[in-house]
Amino acid sequence: MSVTELRRIVPSVVSVVALAMGVSACGDDKSYAVPDRLCGVSVEPALLKPLLPAGEELKAEPRYVGDDEFPGSEGALRCMVTVDGKNALYIQEFSGQNSFDALEHAREMGFDRNPQKVDGMTNAVIADGKFLAVTPCGEKGKKSQVLDIEMIMPIGEAKDLRDELERFATAYLPAGKKNAGCEK
Repeated sequence: MSVTELRRIVPSVVSVVALAMGVSACGDDKSYAVPDRLCGVSVEPALLKPLLPAGEELKAEPRYVGDDEFPGSEGALRCMVTVDGKNALYIQEFSGQNSFDALEHAREMGFDRNPQKVDGMTNAVIADGKFLAVTPCGEKGKKSQVLDIEMIMPIGEAKDLRDELERFATAYLPAGKKNAGCEK
């Protein structure tokens, strides 16, 4: 191959590589603003962002549930986060619950997502795309607050975001408990 031919090919190859990189970068494009509140609970946008898919519009819609749907509960908050109308993240909080072992519960419920205890937390489990914590709520910790977060995505993708989910969930927990009246 002559130098002249090489000079013609190199710019074409560089253009194709640059175009391919640009296309793959667009797949991670989040045109929406990552919020600092989800359904009334303060969140850290930098911790939330990795858990959300690319898209143009994010919505977080709360749904409060009373005692009739969850007997023995002082109420619950369900927060469905959608991106472009597709479910992305589901957060459920239940206050006034009896305590239970989160890891045992995960195993009984058939978590097929490699559940493991969360380091540094007494009663919390992280799995591929799922987080569950049972923590004291209210006076003298007689009742518990349950935080259940699920990423709505294929398990393989969720597995790659396990550390990010744990960071988000452990940061969310105190704000969620405060919002539920468990902490002042």
